[in-house]
Amino acid sequence: MRLLFIRHPETQANVKNLIYGRSESDYSDMGKASVLWVVEQMKELNFDVIYASPLKRTAYLAEQIAKDHDADDILFEDRLIEMHCGIFENMSISDAKEKYKDEYESLINNYNQYVIPQGESFEMVYHRVVSFLKETFKNHSDEQTIVFVAHSMVIRAALAYLLQIELDDIWHIKIDPASIVDIHYEAEFAMLQGLKAPIK
Repeated sequence: MRLLFIRHPETQANVKNLIYGRSESDYSDMGKASVLWVVEQMKELNFDVIYASPLKRTAYLAEQIAKDHDADDILFEDRLIEMHCGIFENMSISDAKEKYKDEYESLINNYNQYVIPQGESFEMVYHRVVSFLKETFKNHSDEQTIVFVAHSMVIRAALAYLLQIELDDIWHIKIDPASIVDIHYEAEFAMLQGLKAPIK
């Protein structure tokens, strides 16, 4: 089975270095250009299904990939939505530190397990992503190629599970906006085959 995880293109929130997860944000100019780059990278690839987060920054990219391949409907999946940043949504780091000093320090000191007020923890993201992947593997054959259009934390959670990497160590893998991560998965063993992103 071949698994392709694609992060959404750069957004205005990325450019402004905002903390955001469930909030919507339009593409930056680079993000708009990256859509075309991803579609071009995928042009020669035959895939069987596209799963995508329903947020518009992922949904639009998935729709463009599907359109270029005359593919059937995209399967939108809530478990692929980005980590919910709760009280920190749409805030800069400096504003978060000032307004929610104790909560921000708790997050930094225990990133994996700390549940952000009104949000979730990275561990919670990990468990919902793993649940979805296990379900996906049951529903598809080993010969299929599956595309996932998602977000940074979701892709990191998936890679941590598939490549058996501790959550604390997953930050050693850089996943820029519009990155394409290529995984070969067979007999419950995953191997990283490639990782590419647009040149900035």
